[in-house]
Amino acid sequence: MSEEEAQRYGGGTGGGGVGALSVDLLGQVLDRVLERRDRKACRLVSRAFARAEAAHRRALRVLRREPLPRLLRAFPALERLDLSACASLDDASLAAALAGADLGTVRQVCLARASGVGWRGLEALVAACPRLEAVDLSHCVGAGDREAAALAAASGLRELNLEKCLGVTDMGLAKVAVGCPRLENLSFKWCREISDIGVDLLVKKCRELRSLDISYLKVSNESLRSISTLEKLEELAMVACSCIDDEGLELLSRGSNSLQSVDVSRCDHVTSQGLASLIDGHSFLQKLYAADSLHEIGQDFLSKLVTLKATLTVLRLDGFEVSSSLLSAIGEGCTNLVEIGLSKCNGVTDEGISSLVACCSYLRTIDLTCCNLVTNNSLDSIADNCKMLECLRLESCSSINEKGLERIASCCPNLKEIDLTDCGVNDEALHHLAKCSELLILKLGLSSSISDKGLGFISSKCGKLVELDLYRCSSITDDGLAALANGCKKIKLLNLCYCNKITDSGLSHLGALEELTNLELRCLVRITGIGISSVVIGCKSLVELDLKRCYSVDDSGLWALARYALNLRQLTISYCQVTGLGLCHLLSSLRCLQDVKMVHLSWVSIEGFEMALRAACGRLKKLKILSGLKTVLSPDLLQLLQACGCRIRWVNKPLVYKDAI
Repeated sequence: MSEEEAQRYGGGTGGGGVGALSVDLLGQVLDRVLERRDRKACRLVSRAFARAEAAHRRALRVLRREPLPRLLRAFPALERLDLSACASLDDASLAAALAGADLGTVRQVCLARASGVGWRGLEALVAACPRLEAVDLSHCVGAGDREAAALAAASGLRELNLEKCLGVTDMGLAKVAVGCPRLENLSFKWCREISDIGVDLLVKKCRELRSLDISYLKVSNESLRSISTLEKLEELAMVACSCIDDEGLELLSRGSNSLQSVDVSRCDHVTSQGLASLIDGHSFLQKLYAADSLHEIGQDFLSKLVTLKATLTVLRLDGFEVSSSLLSAIGEGCTNLVEIGLSKCNGVTDEGISSLVACCSYLRTIDLTCCNLVTNNSLDSIADNCKMLECLRLESCSSINEKGLERIASCCPNLKEIDLTDCGVNDEALHHLAKCSELLILKLGLSSSISDKGLGFISSKCGKLVELDLYRCSSITDDGLAALANGCKKIKLLNLCYCNKITDSGLSHLGALEELTNLELRCLVRITGIGISSVVIGCKSLVELDLKRCYSVDDSGLWALARYALNLRQLTISYCQVTGLGLCHLLSSLRCLQDVKMVHLSWVSIEGFEMALRAACGRLKKLKILSGLKTVLSPDLLQLLQACGCRIRWVNKPLVYKDAI
């Protein structure tokens, strides 16, 4: 940019252009720029915009720990800080970054999967953020009671996610309960060391709780007795709580009538009678999730369900045994439903679906996964009655075809997601679906009849598409990818696994998808490092890449990844023909890489694995590798990896090469 142009756009020091506008006004302009790339363009073209964003930016997501101190100082108005993807973040680096920063405005911090952060780092965080209201520590499997105690010092905390913090016990929960009495949303899902004692103390101390998740805990009905006294509780999830039964739901029904959402999915000892008593005590229930908990629906449950006619909007009955008469009764009794889940339900027929949707015209999400008795007649009924439909899941509904989908496309203009995996659809079906210009998610896996022609129909009309699944669509070629890259520029997730006609030429087109974050290329045996280079040079936002069984990908592909895929966090290179040198260069270069699967790298020596893993030590959180290496890799390396929070999955798989051509 020339000096004259810089002055014109406010980049210089003159008074013209955007530089003449106030920081507050420019900040309001930036608030209306939603796309991240567009905001970046504004910063690059004008120093005035850069200053305005620094003063007004409310959210920050950091990918590497090195620039963290500078970023925290550059944005003094931050309210939301996401460090979940910040590779190799530990107590020392977090404390050092927080030391000189003014974080008085920060209210929310996400540390999900930040396994290197312990109680010392959390103490520093709480001290630096006096207005902290929400912390996400989910999937920090090493976090325990000391980490919980550190968070308990944030007395203003209202939201806390401790999902899969496996070391948290009743003692840690007690610290949180005493220190954070104003908690409103709390999840300790999978914290299996927490018992009824911890839940009881939590309930006594945190009376403001509105949302609580105790899924996968070994708690009993006594916990539900305590929870029933929470007068403000609106959402309760207790998925797979195997010690809870109908008696517990009866206790829950006698408590406060504020519950609006209950999830009892996979609670093996819950029956229709228990659900009936739950509904009887909560007349304002809006969402009921009971997937895989009952085999049959009793008349007592059905009669109580009708009492929720005015309020119930979401009903998940996945895995139930249903009938046409039952679906008809649900339709007549729950006319305000916006979501119905019937995935893997036996007995779902065209007659039942027709009766259901005839009364439920507000439905926006319908899940009929694996309901293989459903035909085009059901799609006709849905199209006629559910004009506001946004999501339709039809995986493995093999009796539907392009005629039924034509009706859906014509009558449901707001359709945003459709799953047609293993439905055997063809190009004509895609020609009809192309009418759905609002489509965001399209899943077409296992559709061998789809060709480049069909993909061309979608590409020409569905420019808003962000996710496309073409798993085992074996007729797709390079020409189809050319059309896709030309018409669907916003794609973020793309699955091309086992599309074995694709070559490097096809991958060269994918480089135009600048917003692509997740790419699955498993078993594309015709691609090489040249194709990988084409992708990563253009797709700078790539965070997940699957190259398993791409037998022709060698070190040249890894060198391209090391140079251009700087944001890559998850990588699968099992069975690739790479060497220790390429692997070492890759793992030492990618500072954001946290999850690597590298099984059967036959050309990598023991020394190659040693050097590569040492280069990535401190950043890796997950590693999948052959169990045979467990006895030959040095013990100090394995101890170092585990000490840095890396979970190693040892697998014992025979070396078998699959011919995908």
